Order: sequence, then structure tokens, then C-alpha cells
Amino acid sequence: MSDAADHRLLDRLLTHARHTPSAPAIVTSDGTLDYATLARRVHCCAEALMQMGVTSGSTVAFACEAEVPHLIASLALATLGSSQLALPSHEPPSFRDELAQRINATHRLGEDDIKRLSAADTSSLSVTDRPAKGSAGLIYLSTSGTTGAPKLVVLGDNDLVSQAPRHIGSPQERFACIAGIEHNFAKRHRLYCVAQGAANVFLATTGIDTVPAQCDALGVNVLHVSAFQARDLLGARDLEALRNLTLKIGGSHVPLALRNALMDHITPTLYTGYGTTETGAIAFAGRGQHDAEESVGVPLSGIELRIAPTDPGTPTATAEAPGELLIRADGLFRAYLGNPGETARRLVDGWFHTGDLGFLDAHNRLVLRGRRDDMFVFNSMNIYPQELETCIRQHGAVEDVAVVPRHSAVHGAIPVAIVQAKTGAALDPGDLRSFARERLGLRCPRQFVLVDHVPRNRTGKIQRDAAQALIAE
Repeated sequence: MSDAADHRLLDRLLTHARHTPSAPAIVTSDGTLDYATLARRVHCCAEALMQMGVTSGSTVAFACEAEVPHLIASLALATLGSSQLALPSHEPPSFRDELAQRINATHRLGEDDIKRLSAADTSSLSVTDRPAKGSAGLIYLSTSGTTGAPKLVVLGDNDLVSQAPRHIGSPQERFACIAGIEHNFAKRHRLYCVAQGAANVFLATTGIDTVPAQCDALGVNVLHVSAFQARDLLGARDLEALRNLTLKIGGSHVPLALRNALMDHITPTLYTGYGTTETGAIAFAGRGQHDAEESVGVPLSGIELRIAPTDPGTPTATAEAPGELLIRADGLFRAYLGNPGETARRLVDGWFHTGDLGFLDAHNRLVLRGRRDDMFVFNSMNIYPQELETCIRQHGAVEDVAVVPRHSAVHGAIPVAIVQAKTGAALDPGDLRSFARERLGLRCPRQFVLVDHVPRNRTGKIQRDAAQALIAE
């Protein structure tokens, strides 16, 4: 369906508009935009931006929570070859100001600007009309991280086109996610859909309890959520409406108990994924791959994976000695904006050093063991917190857990677990310690601290600094 030269978002959009003009591009409760109409809307928005002085040399920071105008404006900026960054509306003005300054924005647009620019009249345009375009535009994406200091990842719009087939399988997908388009994860997936000619389905932001009914009404067949959202979704009404769709989870570790609950109560077609902002998707675990190892599946086609041992004396990564994951693939990020040192450290000879630890099991499936920075040494033993957390979470009364080090002049770093009990469950620390000791031996945490909630960020990743602060308290 696509031409060999379709390596830009604009090229892909126009190809779909020519070959499948009536295919749904955007679906909302208010109606559907087909690909022919979307192409015209993007054209008009690009022309309006040009009249404001936006060119291929411009850097535009914009804030727009409304998802359809946001997507149209983002595509129009990519069309012009402008650099762009979405400023998150949920963050305070000072944070947005700092981001705009970091990218040296030449233009800054607000919600009303984007709505006006994206609503220009398209009646006089034909599908074959092609707006003036610059070189490949740059898209800056803010990483979530767990330290409160986000990096700005630099990608070309053609890099996102290269990543798209690893996320969107076919033009028949009607894709929805609960996160708003201002979020890094959602923004990338909305652009992936356009690159692949699939339908972007935008749900109303009226609470997770209405998601099943909305998915049913709008014909969603792929729903992508974070692990946090997946837990909340289990409590929604009308879950039977989701039984025939594909549920994908990314963003953070997905415990086996949660996977089983989702397959039992929502849909048997569950995929738990692993990827990064810098690379796009790396692996997905699907049917038959959800077991006690909690793997994320076999690396996807087009992904080259190397596992560099963290211990020079261990040439092969194993469950006991996982290595750092290195990735090479089409569509890798270009740089961390304003941070050449970090770029040089993480992107070496075409390989991205993820900082994540893992190994391949007997079925060539990738098993993650957390972040390299999270690993610590206790009495000369390497402690991988995610491994311990996976074990402790198997206790029937445990809802969530985080393992962090506490400094010791004698032992180096003592593993301590902060534990959140399931609602209504009686959790005895002594019983939990025995449970963990039986399975972990000497690597068992030396202290278990019960807390109301394990601190996590918006994407569900454990905030380990905050967890250590709870222990200090």
C-alpha cells in the first residue's frame, strides 16, 4: 500500500489519503475523520502556521490538551520540518516555561491557538494538494524517569515512522489509550497510527470506569494502558465489552498476578511490552508467554539485542548475573537535547545502552531485572531489586513492594523492602520474611516496612528515592 520513499509522516499521511481516502483516521464520540479529510486539515494548519512565520528553522513549544487539534498541529509542524515540543498542561507554568527555554523556542502556542489553527476550512483543497515541506522535523519527547529530572529525547519524524511497525500491526487497528496525547507514550502512539494508516480512537476523559463502554461504542480493537491504569481498569464496569480486544501494557514492570487477573477478567489477548522512548518497542510477551519468569517476550523483528555482562568474569548473562541490554534498530533517537555527554555515554557505535538489566531464558524470551543504577552490593552479593520484588509480590497478602538499599559501613548496602498490603489483608512482617527467605536465601531483605502506598510516578515506575525516604522516616 505504501511507497518505498514513504519515510516522513507527511509522505505516509498523503499515501493513505490517496490510496484509502475513506479509511478512518480519527474516531471520537463526535464523529470520524477519514484520511482524505485529515490530510486536508493538516495542509491548512501548516499553511496557517507558515503565515505566522513558522518555517523549517522554527522551534515550536505548544500546550494543547485537546487531542484532535493537538495531533493535527503536530502533523502540520512535522510537515513544515519544524522542531516541536508539547508542553504538558498538567504541569505548573514554571515547569512549562523551563521546558520552552531549554529548546530555545522561537514560537510558543497555547490551547486556543492550536484549536484555531487546526480548524481551518479545507473545502477548497484536494487530496493531492501537498503543502510546502522542509527537511525532517524534530520531535522532542520528555522522559518520565524516576528522579524528577526529565531528559529531552530528540527524534526525527522519520524515526517515528521507522518505529511504527513495531507498535501498530495493521491499518485495521482501531487504537485507543487512556493517557492523553500530551504524554510522551501517547504522543508517540498517535503518530505511529498515522504512519501505519490505522485509526486513532480518542476516548472522552470522563474516568476509567467508562472506558469499556466507550471502547465498545467506538469499535476499539487495541487498547494500550500503563500497569497502573490496568489495575484501575479491573475495577471498571462492563468489562465484558473488552473481551474481544487486544490489551497492551507498557511503561513499567507487569507482575504475573496482574497479568493473570487481566486475562481472567478482561481479555485473554494480553501483551506486556518493553520499550524505551529512545528506541520504541523492543519486545512483547503474548499468549503462552506469561509465566513465573515474567518475561517481556522475544525481541521484535528488526531489533538487534546484545547483553553486555556487568561482571567481567561472567561472559554470559544469566538469571543470577543479568547484563545490560544494548539495542540497535531503525529509528533510534538522535541525542539528548543539551546533554552531549549523556548522549555519548548512552549511544555508542550505533548501539543504545539502555541501562536496563536482563537475560534471555531458554526460549529466547527477554527477562528484565530492573535498572543497572538500581543494583547494589550486599556482603559482596549483587542485589537486583526487581528480582526480589517479583518474589515478594507472590505472597498472597502483598499488593505492592519496592526493595531499596540502606547504607551500612559493615555490609555495604542492606536490602530493605517497603510493602503495601492488599486491602483488608492481615500482613505479618515475620511471616513475609519467612516466605521471602525460603525463596531468596541470603538475598532476602533484612527488614520489611509496611506502608500505605509504594511511591510510583505517572507511568507506574517505582520512585526509589521516595521509597528510601520512607525508610528513613
